[in-house]
Amino acid sequence: MLQKNVLRALRKKWMQLAAIGIIIILSSLTYTMMFYGISGIEEPTERYLNDYNQEDFSVEMLNTVTQQEAADPEIARFLSEGIFSLSDLKLADPGLFQTLMDRRIEAFRLQNPDASLELREFKMANYTVNGDSHSALMAKDAETINQSFIEQGQKPTGASQIAVNKIYADKNNIGIGDNLSINETDYTVTGFVLFPDYTLPMFDDSFSIDSGLQALMLLPDAAYEKLNYPESFRLAGSIPDAELLDTEIDGTELSFAGQIVTTENMTRSGAIYGELNEGKTMSLGLSIFIAAIAVIIVSIMIFNLLHAERSQIGILKALGYGRLEIAAPYFIAISAFAFLMLTIGYVLGLAAAEPLKNLYLDFYLLPSAAIGQSWIVFATAILVPLLFFSTVSGYIIYRILGDRALTLLSPPVHQSVNRISRAVSRLLSGASGATKFKYLQAIRSTGSFLIFFIGIMFSTLLIFFALMLDGTIDRLTVGYLPEVDYEYEAFLDAAQPPPPIQDGEEKFLAFPFAEHTGENISLYGLSPNNLLYKLYDDSGEDMTASLSDGVVISERLRIKQNIEIGDSLLVEINNEETEFIVRGVVEEFTADKIYVDRETLSLLLTDNRTPDLYNGIYSLAEPSSEDYQTVISKDGIINQSQSMASYSNLIFNVMIAGAAIIAASILFVLTSFTVEKNYYAISLLKVLGYSRREVNSMILSSYFVYALLCFLISIPFALFVLRRLIIVFAQDYGIVLPLIFEPVYALITLGILLFIYFASTYLSRRKIEQIPLQEVLKTYGE
Repeated sequence: MLQKNVLRALRKKWMQLAAIGIIIILSSLTYTMMFYGISGIEEPTERYLNDYNQEDFSVEMLNTVTQQEAADPEIARFLSEGIFSLSDLKLADPGLFQTLMDRRIEAFRLQNPDASLELREFKMANYTVNGDSHSALMAKDAETINQSFIEQGQKPTGASQIAVNKIYADKNNIGIGDNLSINETDYTVTGFVLFPDYTLPMFDDSFSIDSGLQALMLLPDAAYEKLNYPESFRLAGSIPDAELLDTEIDGTELSFAGQIVTTENMTRSGAIYGELNEGKTMSLGLSIFIAAIAVIIVSIMIFNLLHAERSQIGILKALGYGRLEIAAPYFIAISAFAFLMLTIGYVLGLAAAEPLKNLYLDFYLLPSAAIGQSWIVFATAILVPLLFFSTVSGYIIYRILGDRALTLLSPPVHQSVNRISRAVSRLLSGASGATKFKYLQAIRSTGSFLIFFIGIMFSTLLIFFALMLDGTIDRLTVGYLPEVDYEYEAFLDAAQPPPPIQDGEEKFLAFPFAEHTGENISLYGLSPNNLLYKLYDDSGEDMTASLSDGVVISERLRIKQNIEIGDSLLVEINNEETEFIVRGVVEEFTADKIYVDRETLSLLLTDNRTPDLYNGIYSLAEPSSEDYQTVISKDGIINQSQSMASYSNLIFNVMIAGAAIIAASILFVLTSFTVEKNYYAISLLKVLGYSRREVNSMILSSYFVYALLCFLISIPFALFVLRRLIIVFAQDYGIVLPLIFEPVYALITLGILLFIYFASTYLSRRKIEQIPLQEVLKTYGE
């Protein structure tokens, strides 16, 4: 009989239970989805990276001959002919190039005798498929470090054979045995390949990632050497213990090294470690956070429920029922409800794990395994929070039922004094009684108000982050491209004489091997009066002409190195330092760039022999691929960023939806609890002649004011958290997240929260209308 009475009381609160159930489901779903989704990648990834010997560190080399190396007469001869880059030296004399690389490896091993090193060689190809611009990183097969992994098929052996990564092949309907055409050269696909040092397809400084437009490719060594594409080099290293690695760069012996980076700090190969570890930690933390909110709300609900039933419980105790006998039905009902919601969350999380895993594999180039269930996950997602729920609920039920029967039969006397209410009371010392009642009754329960504040703060943070993501992906991927007027960019072929400059074409000089404060930067030589690549600051002012007496830097470089306009920069170019004055900052986040006058840069690179050196052109019309080594379409690059934009929109929608669900559930439950706790007060107000609108205002409208105050307090907290996020990404991964806050975002967030508030309190207002005047008489049995 007692069990039926408890179930009857809970059925009357089905809407509150549904709102609480959503929060509990979110807790279990979040952990299960993230853990299973990540585990489906983590285990096969660990085996793959170990078996194929992923590098422990990388020596990012200057792609030029150093001053010490130039002392060799053979190398000096090539320098006198204008050959200063490693790729040009390799084309001119492969034997001398290999000797130079052996010397660099030996110099590094003298400083790190426990390290093993191997030269990593790769070329970048840009080509068009069905009108879309594609890019490929073609790596030379490694011997011991970063060995190529063939997922399916076999390694290419013939000159016209090639292996590509599987996700690229799947997205372009390419199967083993199919033909793949790259710049009018046909290859037969023999297998699907992965490279351990490219778990993320980041082929340059930009954050443009589209696994359907960016490919990893493997060719036989002989076919690789015949490719006429820009080539880059670095040293891949392995070491038994990371603590044995000396990352200090000697000024003379290791002057060829731009930087020594361990794998975990390298975005292209190490970001996956942080992603997996942080993903699991975040999922557990978020799950605990959401579960804690649910536990507190359930506790408040139990407290209200037992106080509403105190008269009946008092009668049962007077009839001789024991505390445990009365508590058991409540405990069982709440535990069963929590178990059901947690189980639903687990099932939904298990179903969502596979799409989450596939979403990871859209970014990361990794093997995957089928998702299998684990008792540990089941226990963590269901049994652990259930034990938490049951323990807290049982304690509250047992504690409340400790009152004597006579106390339970008396009308409840609510304690309304806490630190918050004391502070508010002092602020309202001169206000009317109605105003005091209005603003004090909403904060009588410290726990309820704490949950209310946390809900508003968490929702504000999520909505702010979602809004600030708008445009971030574009700024990271295509950067400054929408602001410039050229349509194509083409690079000269060093083995051929440059073609004549046509109308609608302008020269530029790219030198990506400079160094500032120990970090590699790119110099871009432009004419101060060029028309196709104008430089604008954040206010839209044209700064291009300022190149005549200074330089313009990218916003990314300014943030990373804390550079201000007017500062003097010492930039190392071909082992010699040159001073530049910063005249402006361009809103570009794709790379660490310094824009400089092309003639000035030309004189620096040629020891004052010529002011007309250039290695590429900007053009309005598409240049001939026969005249240039590489032709890149601006629209093609912009199109490559579209898939990243779609992921950004997905994250935006998920964050907004999550914030709305959590905030709406909390607000609805708390306002409905407020109405229930004030049944007597509401009835009394009606008896005293207060209108429906006045009663609504006194019972619920105070939440509106508190919501505004909580929102205002949450703004600086949210901005602080997001600023810290930018710093972490910049310091740990070298990625500057261009999260830009606009004042309108605060108005949008406020609008969303107010909509949630009014929608959540609508049903509670309806409840107030249904409370009869006789409630005050029934409460005292009159």
